[in-house]
Amino acid sequence: ETPTNESDGTNISFIPDKILFPNFSFDIGTIRKQLWNYAYLNRKLTITLNGEKYKSENGLLDLMSEEVGEANIYEIIHCQNDQLEMSFTHTEHYGEEYFSYVNGHHTNDGGSHLSAFREGILKGVNQFFNSSFDAPDIRDGIVGAIAIKVQEPVFESQTKNKLGNSDLRSWLMPLVRDTLVDFLYKNPLTSEPLKLKIQSN
Repeated sequence: ETPTNESDGTNISFIPDKILFPNFSFDIGTIRKQLWNYAYLNRKLTITLNGEKYKSENGLLDLMSEEVGEANIYEIIHCQNDQLEMSFTHTEHYGEEYFSYVNGHHTNDGGSHLSAFREGILKGVNQFFNSSFDAPDIRDGIVGAIAIKVQEPVFESQTKNKLGNSDLRSWLMPLVRDTLVDFLYKNPLTSEPLKLKIQSN
């Protein structure tokens, strides 16, 4: 434990039981990844581990910048409102890659919110460009992230890896669609390379 001058707060200590875990070790890489997740989802929060600080000023935009590096074809699309934060871009890589979060928890296996996110991007792109691009063409090469807040989340397992709220689609898909369309209207320099990428798929 480290002494502190803070007037209040909570100190949590965890020491694995040596009988149950006789040869345990901490995977520092996994811990770092989890701390960065907390930082991305709680912007301006500073977390310190062994003298190393974890802090994000721009939330999921920082996550996307870290994940894609300089591989993005156009400026990363990033939008946020009270219920939703989302971010995505395209690279020259094949397939799709997503990072999804519910109430600050990383849902490794996605779920209903990720499905609504993917559908919302499809609808938003086609609405903005007044086109009927196929889903595989829009999604190929995409790297995206979504974080939502749900009052009563229903997870499909105790590990909370997948969200099962079936009622999400009715409001989340239109919200993603409209948020994306609004962003593209306000950022024409992003919309053109996005269209070229889709047409090249």
